[in-house]
Amino acid sequence: MGIKLYLASFNEKCLLEYKKRYPASEVNVLISFGTRHNDYLSLMTTSRHLMSGLILDSGAFSKNFSKSTEDITLPGFIAYCKHLAKYFDFVFNYDEDFQMDGFETNQINSQKIKKAGIETVPVAHDYIGAKVPEIEYYIKKKYPIIALGYSYHKKKNAIANITTAVSKITGAGLKVHLLGYTSPSVLGKLPVHYCDSSSWAQEGMYGNILWWNPKKKGENKTDRVRFLDKEDTHKKWPNHHIGSYKYRKDFEKYLMDELELSMIDLYGHKKEFLRQIANVHYFVGIQEEIRKMHKVRGFKVD
Repeated sequence: MGIKLYLASFNEKCLLEYKKRYPASEVNVLISFGTRHNDYLSLMTTSRHLMSGLILDSGAFSKNFSKSTEDITLPGFIAYCKHLAKYFDFVFNYDEDFQMDGFETNQINSQKIKKAGIETVPVAHDYIGAKVPEIEYYIKKKYPIIALGYSYHKKKNAIANITTAVSKITGAGLKVHLLGYTSPSVLGKLPVHYCDSSSWAQEGMYGNILWWNPKKKGENKTDRVRFLDKEDTHKKWPNHHIGSYKYRKDFEKYLMDELELSMIDLYGHKKEFLRQIANVHYFVGIQEEIRKMHKVRGFKVD
């Protein structure tokens, strides 16, 4: 099958709308314990058959960076998993310490979760073993999947550090999940098995639609089209602003042919929601594009 790209913090409303338009599409979803929505139970039960994959994040990112984290606790996460883990393909560890030396804290959490009868995917934050040889430890323990999460190494020399980490893991015959990363320019060149992104929602909220422009040169044909309802977008990004976008006719044809969406729809009272649907279509599509890149490079990602 190939790489699976998960739509992070997805919701049932978007799932139902998109599957109505594309009933045979492969939609993979990541939901987070840290940002629980009212529709999550229905998403997991009533609508589970509409998703090709469903995984659970611990909410560690929210715990580290959100101002309101009082309901993100290890006991709460364990209780949540005990009741609902059966609906997920896999669950990430409750890695509450994102520092380079947070390995011990995160491993203690992992053991507590395991004692409760729940297996988790470990998340590495020190990609190159600068302080702790995390990845080597997880490889030795033969975890089937190792995730690469938030890290200083994702900021400095990011591509080189990610490549090094992926090579270590896949070289040992194990699988990689790259958290919060979906760039085709990077993923197309690395044998990554899983990845995720919440950009399907964020781009639409900020007035942008991503699309795979077949007329664009290069392997990564992603374009970000910016709309008129955001202040000064025409001045800041003239080449990608819808008013002066050189591929506007192609873009409009794509939206109508693929999703039956017009410019009127994208400026109407449901504009943010429909832009999100358009972005969902982009991410479902680039999953296939990345699979093609992997096939060309001879990667066996299954």
